[in-house]
Amino acid sequence: MARKIILVVASLTLVIAGAALYLTVSKPAASASNATTVYVATGDLGPGTRAASLTDVQLQKMQVASNLVPPNALTNLSQVADLQTSVPVFKGQILMTRMFSKTATTGGLSIPPGTNAVTLQLSDGGRVAGFVQPGSKVVVYQSSTQIGGSGTVVLQSAQVIAVGPTTATGKAADGTVSNKSVATALITLALTPRDSVKVVGKEGLYLGLLPS
Repeated sequence: MARKIILVVASLTLVIAGAALYLTVSKPAASASNATTVYVATGDLGPGTRAASLTDVQLQKMQVASNLVPPNALTNLSQVADLQTSVPVFKGQILMTRMFSKTATTGGLSIPPGTNAVTLQLSDGGRVAGFVQPGSKVVVYQSSTQIGGSGTVVLQSAQVIAVGPTTATGKAADGTVSNKSVATALITLALTPRDSVKVVGKEGLYLGLLPS
């Protein structure tokens, strides 16, 4: 008797499982009324890929049930028409608006289009006592002792994109090197190539902090 009960229970379990599988397989795909069109990368996209240059070869439209669409999913290319990828995008990823910005990330830096990153080594005084931070706007000056006359404005406005500490060997007034370490900082600016040559290799540079 117990064996018959076990067989009946097993049979019912198989019937229920089969019915569930049938319903799952036969369930229709998301209808147009409850589906959202998203974009999926068909290949890897590097940082700096402009949305306006993307083609059907690089992207594939896909209908996804609206309740499964991740937040910030890109549903229309016009949302990022003037932007570029700021992070690597990998094959099979759903594109999201947060993957795009006005700048591209290169080596961990967000570099505005048309500029390159230039790093200067400055003293604490040269960087406004440490108040210069990533995102600051600054004026770049050169001191009079370095140019044989009054100081001058080298750049009227520059964007700071990175700040990092370092040390440098101190120099006495007569130019001799001392053994004392001087606290300095590496300040990275986003500059056009034309502006870059105005500061590269220059000594006696100081920054002036501009209002944000």
